[in-house]
Amino acid sequence: MRFKKSVCIFLIGILLLLPACDADSLQNAQILQRIEAFFHAVAVDFSVRSHSSSDAQIREPQYVDWQVCRIRYALLSPKEQLAYRCIYNGLFGMPERISVPLLDEDEFDRVFDALHVDNPQIMFLGNNADLLTVGAAAYFIPSYSLGYWEAREQLEACKDAARRLLEGLPEDASEFDKLLYAHDALCSQTVYGDLGNGAECSGALLQKTATCSGYSKALKLMLDLLGMESCTATGIVQDAQTGTVSHMWLAVKTDGAWSYCDPTWDDPVSEQGMQTVEHTYFGLTQKQLMRTHSDIEVPDGIVCDTQHANYFLNKGLLCDANNYEQVLRNAVARALQERQDAAEILFADEQSFDKACQHLFDDGYVYRILAAAGKYAPQLVTNRIMYAADVQRLYIRLNFLFEE
Repeated sequence: MRFKKSVCIFLIGILLLLPACDADSLQNAQILQRIEAFFHAVAVDFSVRSHSSSDAQIREPQYVDWQVCRIRYALLSPKEQLAYRCIYNGLFGMPERISVPLLDEDEFDRVFDALHVDNPQIMFLGNNADLLTVGAAAYFIPSYSLGYWEAREQLEACKDAARRLLEGLPEDASEFDKLLYAHDALCSQTVYGDLGNGAECSGALLQKTATCSGYSKALKLMLDLLGMESCTATGIVQDAQTGTVSHMWLAVKTDGAWSYCDPTWDDPVSEQGMQTVEHTYFGLTQKQLMRTHSDIEVPDGIVCDTQHANYFLNKGLLCDANNYEQVLRNAVARALQERQDAAEILFADEQSFDKACQHLFDDGYVYRILAAAGKYAPQLVTNRIMYAADVQRLYIRLNFLFEE
């Protein structure tokens, strides 16, 4: 919740001396409205021109040296974009106020929201801000969650941590592979929780503990470093323990098309307390995501309606009743060869899923698959297995056991 205050003063006092006769009251009110509108338009024009003439207010910031994809900025009006730049360029010095063009409350809302959505690196900017307007002068009054030097240290530390997570990514990687690498690297090192900054990218990248917004902002920052377009999305999900809760994830553009990626829900902790990295929320369409997510809010122009980035389609891990045995064999072999601790597959329909669960686990066919795959990992336990079978997601995951 943000609070704004706006005080706009027009020097039209002399007009108050106009007669207040009943017969002329309507006409006088109309005259006053027109004059007030005129003075307001003049003030806005003066304010915008005074800011536009300053090179310092227009230049993109030099302090932050990674590529930032500003989806929400592109949706603002020219005046709102100017205010956005004024705030962003002045923000890293953490002043008490920043001069901006005249804005009304709705314009201020859009600018403030866009700043937060576009820029995960401004983790020091608080959720409360004021807009003070006096005549033709307007000021953005920020609140800060960190001190100046602490903010600078965290900013540099987050950038370095994100780059370290991406160090092993091949230079010729496709956009799908870039997203997958960043997703897996982040989920592998992060657990769900809040140590005080869990809602920011610094929670995931530095403390390695984050809430959904911390996961999402950290992944967006990593994608910014890779020059990929992404944007946070918000909505409602059903949590097994707390009920309906607000949630955040990402919309990501790969190969010219948008899809959803939810790193938080791809990083669960199993009933046995094991942290796992999954991919059931990687590359989803709007229709697919709405099985579990609702009230989805994403910027205009972002439409997630193709499966081009779906993990299971790209990796050949989507099964039906006829091919699941071979698909699972291939998944297990590849996972062991790549020294992964699990293999996962997804089913196209519930009938195929039920048939596979019966055959694999009730009839024990999964152990034949493990025995055949033992050649890729001599220490693999082939007569016991930990697994997850989720009928809601039509998802099976085999967690490998190894002899010590």
